[in-house]
Amino acid sequence: MVFIAGHRGGRNLWRENSLTGFRNLCKESVDAVEFDVHQSTDGGVVVIHDPLLDRTTFERGPVGERSLRQLTAMRLRDADDECIPTLDEVLDVFSETTLELHIEIKTDALGKAYSGLEARLIEQIKRRGLERRAVITCFVPSVIETVRRLWPEARVLVSLDRRSAEMMGGIEPALAQLAVIPRCIVAVEKSLLGLALPLALKLLGSERLGAWVTNEPEDIAYWLAQPVRQITTDRPDLAVSIRRQLETMPERP
Repeated sequence: MVFIAGHRGGRNLWRENSLTGFRNLCKESVDAVEFDVHQSTDGGVVVIHDPLLDRTTFERGPVGERSLRQLTAMRLRDADDECIPTLDEVLDVFSETTLELHIEIKTDALGKAYSGLEARLIEQIKRRGLERRAVITCFVPSVIETVRRLWPEARVLVSLDRRSAEMMGGIEPALAQLAVIPRCIVAVEKSLLGLALPLALKLLGSERLGAWVTNEPEDIAYWLAQPVRQITTDRPDLAVSIRRQLETMPERP
């Protein structure tokens, strides 16, 4: 069975990275949730996708230049009175579920890794006993290397798109570089993976491979039928429904 992960909680259904969205996702029969973390000036960890506040809040400027108190007082757009949630608040939502938690470490507005964010995230995961459910993800391999240095047993995932593959010399050297990271899942942007699937399967195997972001019914059905570990989608409701249909279809003779 291919895992289904709700991207930013399922952003085509409800406000991305919001507590309401995460609570709604818990009602779907998904296997995982994906969300993003940034760090405040005083070391707080908040859940928001962009390094800038402009798109998803009514404020402007870099997330990483505000304190935790300031960030958690900022209202999200199109989310009633909800504000930017902390990592602790989001983990509270999922505490009684069995969902995998795909927690993406973001970089700051200048593209730099936040100092100490990896360690703070690991501390919160361990304090809550989420070692088996948490998968720490990032586009930047060096951040994943830091995570593994601090916590060798950590479950990790590297995301790959054309831009990051280009920076690593192309899709083949990128996959080869990531393949040597023990037990590292590699989630590849779907159109790129569509071109490189045989190579990716050869280097990684199906259990270490994911496709993102699959949102249209045809796309979702296609990737649910491929030999990959997981798909990440903004329409978890559609994905669950399509997977259910595929599971009840009789096998071809």
